[in-house]
Amino acid sequence: MLNLPTKRFMNIKEYLACGYHLLRGINYQALCLYVLRINQHREIDAIIHEVSRCLKEILDYELFGFALKNSTTTDVWVDPHMYTDQFTDFLADDCKCHKSDFNIRHLQKKTLEQCQKIGTIDVKKLISYNVIEINFVAKLYILPKRKMLHHHETIINTIIRSLGTALEKILNTQQLENAATIDQLTNCYNRRALFDFIGGDIAYTQRHGTDLSVIMIDVDNFKDINDMHGHPAGDAVLKEMASLLTSHVRKSDYLARYGGEEFVLVLPDTPLYNAVQLAEKLRKMIEAYGIMIGKKRIRISASFGVASLENKSGYSDLFREADERLYKAKASGKNCVVPSLLPFFADRNFVSKKRVRKYAAAAHMR
Repeated sequence: MLNLPTKRFMNIKEYLACGYHLLRGINYQALCLYVLRINQHREIDAIIHEVSRCLKEILDYELFGFALKNSTTTDVWVDPHMYTDQFTDFLADDCKCHKSDFNIRHLQKKTLEQCQKIGTIDVKKLISYNVIEINFVAKLYILPKRKMLHHHETIINTIIRSLGTALEKILNTQQLENAATIDQLTNCYNRRALFDFIGGDIAYTQRHGTDLSVIMIDVDNFKDINDMHGHPAGDAVLKEMASLLTSHVRKSDYLARYGGEEFVLVLPDTPLYNAVQLAEKLRKMIEAYGIMIGKKRIRISASFGVASLENKSGYSDLFREADERLYKAKASGKNCVVPSLLPFFADRNFVSKKRVRKYAAAAHMR
């Protein structure tokens, strides 16, 4: 049960009114405090935690679950941990999606005992509430320990309205921010975001004396793909290319669509040699990758121009050098990297026993 309020009452009507609500199990002072906190938070995770605490106090639930679904993934919160597998099985069926798309989060830190403990619940008794259905999909699930009374529904509906308002505010803000920085076709950064971010990376590199390299990537014969298979096929190639590139780089690296079928991969703390190595690895991967268009598999390739910041003053010189090397790669027959790995043999600054072994292993690349 909720705690009794401690404030003084000014008159008998106020006292009787509060006593009536307490007999019904409602502490409006505590409820208002939870609503206030829900609307004050600016992070989705913190909002869900606040809602779970409120419902735990009101209903002492057996299971709390929350799902927030976007176009690609579904964020899932579960409490307690031991019901995760059973709840996600139920959720996959309820939301018509795959468990592999779930990003599971737990509301409390997992202990070793909790990780080893597996619970069983009757998922048929789960009560679900639609929180958001327009633009985004969000659902709350709860299995209360105590019998649900009418005033419990009143409290839960109040919480859900507050939750929906708070979530929509944050999600709409995120959507506007993404529209300004994300390329809608490929879901990587756009050209504007690239110029915004790389300025800070260059300043950091120059201040701390670290390395910074960029790889400029262009899909070979892209016009022929559009002409032969149609523009939807061209869009599919760009989407797959972006997905392939981002899945094989570090979290600190980032990809931007530079324009048309051209991408730029920014590699902080990466010298030229390592960037060329990565470019060669990506080139081979793309060459071996086939994109399914309908029932037909399309083979694609790409050309790469690699440049390092070194003594350059800013991103304009860096991008110009990468672009010139990309043009050279195109002129050299496409599906290649400029500079290639082999010219590093002649650079005495790079020659060491360890690097010679690397060069020998990479010699077959060109």
